[in-house]
Amino acid sequence: MECKIQCPYCREKFSIQVFREEGEDQEFIWDCEICCRPIDIQAHWDADHERFRLRVGQGGDFDEMRIDPIF
Repeated sequence: MECKIQCPYCREKFSIQVFREEGEDQEFIWDCEICCRPIDIQAHWDADHERFRLRVGQGGDFDEMRIDPIF
């Protein structure tokens, strides 16, 4: 599923792919496509809304963001 995130460093927005096949609860690091800094991402499958809910942050400090899938 394609999801948009905002980099917690440079604040630019871009899309990432999160695959449900990888599990309903995931944690991974993704390098920002703009500033190349590492972004910590936690993904949780929201079965009620059939989409991932993501938390993004730098280091251990996560800021919750609402993420809507792109169709």
